[in-house]
Amino acid sequence: MRVSELRDAKPLLLTDAGDAWDKLAEKFATHTADCGKYLHQPLQQGNWGGIAAESAADRLARIQRDLIVAKQELDAVGTVLRACGEEFAAQQGKLADAVADATGAGYHVADDGKVTAPSVDTGGMKPGDVAMMQRDQATRAQGYADRIGDALAAAQKADKEYAAAIKLFTDAANRCAKGDWSTGMLELAKADEVNRELLHELGMPDKNGSPAAVQAWWTQLSPSLQAELIQDYPQEIGNRDGIPAADRDRANRTYLPMLLNRLEAEYAGADGDEAKALKDKIEGLQGIRKQLSADGEPRPYLLGIGSEGKGRAIVSFGNPDTSKNVSAYVPGLNTKLSGHFASSDVDRARNVATMANKMYPDTTTASVVWLGYDCPQLDSFSWSATDVMSKDDAKAGAPAYDKFLSGIRATHESGSPHVTAIGHSYGSLTVGQATQQPGGIPADDVVLVGSPGVGVNKASDLGVGANHVYVGAAENDQVTYLPSPNLLEYVAPGSEYGPKKNWFGTDPADNHFGGHHFAVAPGKDTGLTGLATGDLPAHSLYFDPDAGGDSLSNIASVVTGHGDRITTARPR
Repeated sequence: MRVSELRDAKPLLLTDAGDAWDKLAEKFATHTADCGKYLHQPLQQGNWGGIAAESAADRLARIQRDLIVAKQELDAVGTVLRACGEEFAAQQGKLADAVADATGAGYHVADDGKVTAPSVDTGGMKPGDVAMMQRDQATRAQGYADRIGDALAAAQKADKEYAAAIKLFTDAANRCAKGDWSTGMLELAKADEVNRELLHELGMPDKNGSPAAVQAWWTQLSPSLQAELIQDYPQEIGNRDGIPAADRDRANRTYLPMLLNRLEAEYAGADGDEAKALKDKIEGLQGIRKQLSADGEPRPYLLGIGSEGKGRAIVSFGNPDTSKNVSAYVPGLNTKLSGHFASSDVDRARNVATMANKMYPDTTTASVVWLGYDCPQLDSFSWSATDVMSKDDAKAGAPAYDKFLSGIRATHESGSPHVTAIGHSYGSLTVGQATQQPGGIPADDVVLVGSPGVGVNKASDLGVGANHVYVGAAENDQVTYLPSPNLLEYVAPGSEYGPKKNWFGTDPADNHFGGHHFAVAPGKDTGLTGLATGDLPAHSLYFDPDAGGDSLSNIASVVTGHGDRITTARPR
């Protein structure tokens, strides 16, 4: 590739073409939804039976599948074209800077990238000075040539790779035109690879990079480039710890309708458990969208969304980058991205922020609900279920939670917010496991409510100091009484013979655990029947400003750094 070719290229034409393909993809999404709504679903739900009906239903399902594939492929084409345009624009900018620096210093740049030094009248100069000047000119010329050569080589490499990627889609289009609507995983994988490669080319740390490294990378980008990346790569930017909250929020608000459209298209062609899981995620995202559009303070920030596993969502009430205090609540048993999560769990985060701002108006508080892992699920309440008995989900979620908290510190305007980790139910075990990660948990205080155990023997094992651990346990919350599955460890609550063991270790409400114990309303007693059926009102009252008694105000005091003002309760 020559200097004039890259200099005169028009990469914006490629990005514009990518946008046009995106619009075409959205039309396919509409067709897919219409096919399911007006054809496939009425046929399944109607009274038409027999072989003809089954054949028609099967054919419509395959049409929906084909439309979903087409939409995915069109999305991927747009991704590749935009990435190609952005890569060329980046290299074009590097070339322009190098040529400008060279010509500004009087050097000549040839079209093949060769750089020659300006002629200098050496009359009157000493031979040694002439030699030194010529060595300096040669070094500078080579430096300019290397920069120009790197830009040309990178553009040449990108040209070859993107041409190959586009050929994949051309071949796929010809294949589909002949009736072969295979899933096109090769093309879609290539589109994802293009995304990763471009962000890597721009210097974005890989997935193992620390939030501090991500933050340092982001802040050195120009505002215009940041805006472009938010628009073109909302999923990657919006879900990365170390990106400032306001930018994550903008990216995720851009990504939200895209994700909803994709899930709705998949739902149109799904059935059984797959359809049920998709419906939950769709209702969860719709509920979050409603929360984002609601009036009132504090303002909600969408810090993460995703469809992986049982769904992902991170919502903050208040900006965690500018608030003095930040809490991050981890929900537990039976939580997933669903309509219930978008109302109940998201409202719990809102309640903490509202109460903190009401009680302590002289400070600022942001309250986060963090669903960044898969919680154990039960169709009917049974503590014999394998995933509930196991610490595996908590151990899997702990590193991600730690990284999120590290991201809060990395992007905070002061660098030193007061951070409180809050765990409810099985989420308290996740917080407990997060404290055992290398380096400990990046939090100042830990709040445990409705806990069946946190995987440690005493409050001091959580790494923040026993004086910074706060425990709330309603008298009638059956989950906080669940005994160890090892009957040899059984000790009655309050026994003088040692700590009572819960399902996941020492009962945090026990007098041997340590920490501060705060007052909570007793809640309704539904007994063993409630435990068997999942009717556990006392397990859900901790964030309720009415049913929870002093619980919410106590949590707000801890979150704002006023743990000395809690209403205390005697441990068991």
